[in-house]
Amino acid sequence: MKCKLMEFQGNHYLADLNRHELFPVDELFREVFGLVESHTEEQVISALSDMYPPQEIHNCLHDIHSLSEQSPPRPPNPMQFKIFAPTSYSNRARLKSHAFGASTAFKELLKALSRFAQIHVTQEFEGVDNMVLIDFEPHKKSSASVIIKENYDGVLLWYVDQFEMMSIMSYLHVPVVLPVHVTRGDNERIVNGMMRWYAAMRNFDAFMAFNQHTVDFYSDILKDTSMFHIVPNGVDTEFFQPIDKRTAKCEVANLLNMPEISEKQIVGYVSRFQVEKGAGIFVNIARLMPDVVFLAAGSIGDFRDYDLPSNLVCIGVQQREALPALYNAFDVFCFPSIACSETFGLVVAEAMACGTVPVITDYDGPKYVVRDTGIVVKSHTFTREIGGLGANVSAHDFAESISELLQDNSRRKEMGEKARQYALELSWENSAKCLLQLFHKLNLKKHLVRQKTYLPIGFSLNHSFGEDTRPKAVIINATHGHHNPLTRGIYDISVEEGIALALLRNHSPHEIRAVLSYLLKDPSLTAEYLNRVQGFLNSLF
Repeated sequence: MKCKLMEFQGNHYLADLNRHELFPVDELFREVFGLVESHTEEQVISALSDMYPPQEIHNCLHDIHSLSEQSPPRPPNPMQFKIFAPTSYSNRARLKSHAFGASTAFKELLKALSRFAQIHVTQEFEGVDNMVLIDFEPHKKSSASVIIKENYDGVLLWYVDQFEMMSIMSYLHVPVVLPVHVTRGDNERIVNGMMRWYAAMRNFDAFMAFNQHTVDFYSDILKDTSMFHIVPNGVDTEFFQPIDKRTAKCEVANLLNMPEISEKQIVGYVSRFQVEKGAGIFVNIARLMPDVVFLAAGSIGDFRDYDLPSNLVCIGVQQREALPALYNAFDVFCFPSIACSETFGLVVAEAMACGTVPVITDYDGPKYVVRDTGIVVKSHTFTREIGGLGANVSAHDFAESISELLQDNSRRKEMGEKARQYALELSWENSAKCLLQLFHKLNLKKHLVRQKTYLPIGFSLNHSFGEDTRPKAVIINATHGHHNPLTRGIYDISVEEGIALALLRNHSPHEIRAVLSYLLKDPSLTAEYLNRVQGFLNSLF
């Protein structure tokens, strides 16, 4: 591993020249790194023992030696990585109703991960044998003790609503990764939940995004997206694969007892038959194309209460085993979703894996999956969601795009083959390896981030002659014990600075920025205060 120390905007970093990455380091690391090539371990400890405890110097030497032994990036050895994947959460009904695709994707990812690492879960998964089921309650001390003893290499959460899992950060010093299955929605509930996690996360935790859209979206809100890492979702390309289209149509016709559809062109839909998923748009497209069969597979309830066109057939939720035949029977796969929750579009990737051309909206995640292997219909994005909808799309535009595809067999075949080829890149195995590499990188970063010395801070009232009584904060020494690194033992500082320093013991800089923003009401002043406080802490030994 080829490394170099660098300084940027007053902060110091270790640059990994092989991977082109930066890791923040403290003053001790800089001192040791500068001596280690020309001095023995004993000489380094002797040279720095007046400024740092020998054990801390020894630990730092160990970290540097470990780094020097690292080869270019590679996944951890099979079964040597241990990941805790708790699937308990505060509102199961909400997750089921808003992120059904996320549930499927998470299960598939865990199955793939279990081939490369030990996975400990809190919920049994049907058909998966190589996972360890443990009893875990986040608010019980006994559970905390069990988790600590397991010595995990990482924690993989499930959903943004798992706020009860924040407690594990207080006693589990390992990287935590939160997948972003839903970027926004529920009248800013998702965004506020993401911001809550962002504030709680440490420098070696991360968000797992499925495409660049999520990163771009939060760059306008958080300004710092360094904690977002892209790990694409996958698709089971062995289960979902092309078969003869006429054979597939006959199979579906027999399944539905509708022999007449075997000879017709079929436009398919696989998802919850709900407004935010574009069900209403799908119905209107069917009305515009009465000579084409529109086949919708998904939960709809009692569809007899709806005024549906005669060429629209709703077949309800289908077993997973029937899906490959359905996707292959479709001449075109239609996904007009305008839901605020779309980050990937798993059903789109499944249709592509079967060689069926998708026609989708350009709203949020699915367009990053389709790229140029399908038709992307222009939508009009809302600046503020309404009823879970984030955009508007024209059924006429969809109908026009679908009609053009249905009339051009050679183009449709060529695009279907291209869709299949791209889907082959979206394997769950690749997703699992990418995630393991992220955990590997976060663990390396964790070893380079050291806990700052706790600063005792006091607060009192300060009375000055001729002025009102004002509150003040006081630095009462800067380290434990009898050592005094400052000229004097006590310094008066502003209340805002005192609050920031006191909170930095148990909270991240992101949280401190939020508090200072509220107190100071001035973004530039907030940045100045935060920079001053962090600069003070960086100067301590």
